[in-house]
Amino acid sequence: PAAATADWFGEYRDYHAITTHLRELAALAPDRVALEAVGNSLENRPVWALRIGGSAADATPMMIDGTLHAREWIAAMVTTCVADRLVRDYDRDPAIRAFVDHTRLWVVPVANPDGYQYAWSTDRYWRKNRRGRHGVDLNRNFAVAFGGAGSSRNERNETYRGAYAFSEPETSALRDLAKREAIALHVDFHSYGQIVLYPWAYTDKPAKDRDRLAALGDRMTSAMVAAHQTSYRLSSGVDFYPAAGTMTDWMYGEAGAMSYTIELRPKWPGGLGGFVLPREQIRPTCDEGLAAVLALRGAAERSEAPGR
Repeated sequence: PAAATADWFGEYRDYHAITTHLRELAALAPDRVALEAVGNSLENRPVWALRIGGSAADATPMMIDGTLHAREWIAAMVTTCVADRLVRDYDRDPAIRAFVDHTRLWVVPVANPDGYQYAWSTDRYWRKNRRGRHGVDLNRNFAVAFGGAGSSRNERNETYRGAYAFSEPETSALRDLAKREAIALHVDFHSYGQIVLYPWAYTDKPAKDRDRLAALGDRMTSAMVAAHQTSYRLSSGVDFYPAAGTMTDWMYGEAGAMSYTIELRPKWPGGLGGFVLPREQIRPTCDEGLAAVLALRGAAERSEAPGR
């Protein structure tokens, strides 16, 4: 029932509840939705990816993910909510039907299952995965500028990058999915700061496709603002803060996707409390996330394909 569905997004959900919800979505529309484990975490939890749409030969391969950083719970809810809306509103919303009919979207709400569960059970502000005692920052473990400024070699540091690029099974699973599906459009959802970021994060040298990245990013930013008049802004990654080995830089630089990091609510700065977004804001933030995904797909269709 619709009321129960709406209520599901009235509070935060752990890894198991999200997994169950993804299974339910796959069962609702088996002709256009499928759930796949694309890898396993260090502690052997499946990294789940929900595929929506994609039957058309010309479907654009797209991917969204959340919770590379375990404490960013709103990212898990927003990605799950985007999937929920695309599945449930297919028959009643022409914009959603058009999106699903012409897109093959992969949704990975919990890219860091062990860290996410640890943030539920033990330490609400845990960021990294569960490698050893201190964990690896998965968003510094990708193979673009690995080891550069904005990442740390000290495993106690919050931005510890790991022993080598793709040392972690969670980042390897995302890499393998992106390569296998030849992903063309990508959003990595994080919190927080209300900002849309495009490559590069590791250098202030402009990306080859900078103008197009900025133009598509501008469409996403405008769509997010329009949903609830929340102030989102657009920036290059490095202008927000320098970071090396990020997923977005790798998705753009190595996988050839138009790739973005979206920092969801609340506004920056807000200390650790910013990671604990009040649950009344889950649904409106979901609206903003869906608006961004639809806008990126629509804007990309209206501009030329990237030179891969």
